[in-house]
Amino acid sequence: MLWKLLKYDFRSMWKTFSLVWAACLVLALVNRFTLPFEEKTNVTIGPGDGILAFITALVFFGVLFAMFVAVMIFVIQRFYKGLLGNEGYLMNTLPVPTWQLVLSKLVCAVFVSIASMVITFLACLLLVPIQWGKVFSMAFFMELWEGLFGQPDALLYLFEMCVMVALGLALLTLMVYLAMAIGQLFSHRIVMSVVAFIGLDILATLYLDLTNELELVEMISNLGQHAGLWMANAMILLPAAVMFLATSWLLKTRLNLE
Repeated sequence: MLWKLLKYDFRSMWKTFSLVWAACLVLALVNRFTLPFEEKTNVTIGPGDGILAFITALVFFGVLFAMFVAVMIFVIQRFYKGLLGNEGYLMNTLPVPTWQLVLSKLVCAVFVSIASMVITFLACLLLVPIQWGKVFSMAFFMELWEGLFGQPDALLYLFEMCVMVALGLALLTLMVYLAMAIGQLFSHRIVMSVVAFIGLDILATLYLDLTNELELVEMISNLGQHAGLWMANAMILLPAAVMFLATSWLLKTRLNLE
């Protein structure tokens, strides 16, 4: 059943972002030809093409901004409407545990956030005509490649960092979810959701202060590089798991649909 929930949420995500992602990449490619780049990638806009370059660049950065605003709206709206709004009457009657409903929204939210970051990176690569041969011959990249080839577990480091990014996004998303789950208990949902989010942010700050007081960071660094990264991931996973369970429990036992 979880797979069907994921298909439903990902289908909604694709309908929302397929055009935005495509527009971002196409506009980046258009700007590559409308902005007259010099060999050293310095932008020089002449009098004839200045207006066109300005308009295309403005539209490109406008689409980038709209994409990240759309990500935030999508994350909030899919959870609120899907579980706390009108769709909640249908979703919460499905023969599926509440935690699977929350997990489906969470996976989709993390995926769309990471995918938007990747699209932005690819758009920047398309925007600027970079001569990769010269870039990779720079001293910084030469040292970087030597370090990577000197570390046989470089891919493992990359995987661990990707896990950390995903967990960080999941933690932030779950803070939003839990804040909305708390806010729906009151008559003024939006106001109380904002208040709850501020309270959760304060608790997160206290959690970080506690780790500093216990000198957990130094203890982790002494465990070794890989063990340290996995311990850091565990420190992110712990509050994320607590928020996930709290959100699922509130939706299961204290649900107040509109």
